Amino acid sequence: MPMTTFGRVVMTVVVAAVLVGLTALAAYLLKVPEAAPDLPDAPAVVETPTKTEEEGPKREPPPGPDEPPSVPADTKPGDEPTSPAQPVAGEANVESGGAGDRAADEGLAMRGDQPVAAQKRLSEAVRAGVVGLKAAEVREALRSLADKLQLSSNRHRDDTYSRAYEVVSGDTLTGIGERHCVPYELVMKLNRLSTTSIMAGQTLKVLQGPIHVEILKGRKELRAWLGDTCLRVCPVGLGTDDSTPEGTFVVKNKVRNPPYQPQHKSRSEFRDAGAPDNPLGTRWIDIGNHYGIHGTIDPESVGHNVSEGCIRMHNKDVEELYDMVVIGASKVTIRP
Repeated sequence: MPMTTFGRVVMTVVVAAVLVGLTALAAYLLKVPEAAPDLPDAPAVVETPTKTEEEGPKREPPPGPDEPPSVPADTKPGDEPTSPAQPVAGEANVESGGAGDRAADEGLAMRGDQPVAAQKRLSEAVRAGVVGLKAAEVREALRSLADKLQLSSNRHRDDTYSRAYEVVSGDTLTGIGERHCVPYELVMKLNRLSTTSIMAGQTLKVLQGPIHVEILKGRKELRAWLGDTCLRVCPVGLGTDDSTPEGTFVVKNKVRNPPYQPQHKSRSEFRDAGAPDNPLGTRWIDIGNHYGIHGTIDPESVGHNVSEGCIRMHNKDVEELYDMVVIGASKVTIRP
């Protein structure tokens, strides 16, 4: 059937529309997107944590190692805490067990092949307050180590307290002792000298002192300290009715075979130096105000409260201590 004029027009319009649509579609599919311009890197974003609670009052930092802790305003005199970093004479608060036992075990284990390190750990055990049967073992170990390291003629390479001194012309044992803050008697003992005669060029062993003393009334115990090293731990007798004073004193004088001249007794109670019934024994170390550290003719009294306030020791112990402390330099600290 022949197409009418109207039909041809409609067909032309449809074909044209289809061609236009196909052309647009092809143009869309073939279009390449433009490259985005280069932009600088964006800064990293740091998230700030959300504040969940109100900040409390600002706290002061803890005291440093050389700064004593502050004392509250209402603290009474004598109640101030003692800083643990005060080892002038082994000064430290006495605790019990725990750290002291651990230090004791370590020190006892290493004393054979590491004597200097063992001495340090055992001294720490004493300061921490080792107690019981182990305390007796520690005391004996410290005595043995001090006899080997400091109180003998030998010089151990790791012992920082022992030194070699070469005598020069004009030297005396007294002067050498004063220079190193130890008694000349100790210099003689360390070098096995029977007289005070020395010669230029001679090499002597000396210790760098002074040696200080600490007495713990509650333990009835005296400790001799060279720096932070404990050389001796000895039992003592104290005054009746808590009459032994507390505090820090300085050695004022030393007397061999002292006379006994009590302050509040009759003349008949006096005893001459060296008398067999002289209660002061063989040595007197004066700490002032008529108090002192001395020997005894009654060894059973050591460990008890029997004196008029002085500190009594076995004669052999006070004789050793006498040769260690220096007049005017060695401190005696008596604690509760």
